[in-house]
Amino acid sequence: MINIEDKKNCCGCSACVQVCPKQCISLSEDKEGFLYPHVDSNTCINCGLCEKVCPILHQDEPRQPLKVYAAKNKDEEIRRASSSGGIFTWLAERIIQKDGVVFGARFDEQWEVEHDYTETRERLASFRGSKYTQSRMRDNFKKAKQFLTQGR
Repeated sequence: MINIEDKKNCCGCSACVQVCPKQCISLSEDKEGFLYPHVDSNTCINCGLCEKVCPILHQDEPRQPLKVYAAKNKDEEIRRASSSGGIFTWLAERIIQKDGVVFGARFDEQWEVEHDYTETRERLASFRGSKYTQSRMRDNFKKAKQFLTQGR
């Protein structure tokens, strides 16, 4: 059972919530507005899946990069509307051209950040730019797994 005693040991990704077969983990907002998991111990079956998917509990050993690349989108208009040189849009367009699906963070109607996906180039604009706040993941890990299973 996942037990977050110190907030620095949780990134709020909600992977634990999405993998729980009993749906006994929920996200609760703290006084600063960040979401953290809480487990209903009466419903939990101690399967350990929540701990297994936790990126904080299972960090890889630090490694030195083999190579470093730099890139920027040649389209100046896209670069101006983007972060990091607009390369996200260029890469995402290639994925969509090959019948792929692209996930990213975007603002919703209330200007809160959420993760979502698109299968069209037209919706890529909503994913551009930095969002310096926690994103609501909802069930996007499950959706990504479904698309990957379909070969997308």
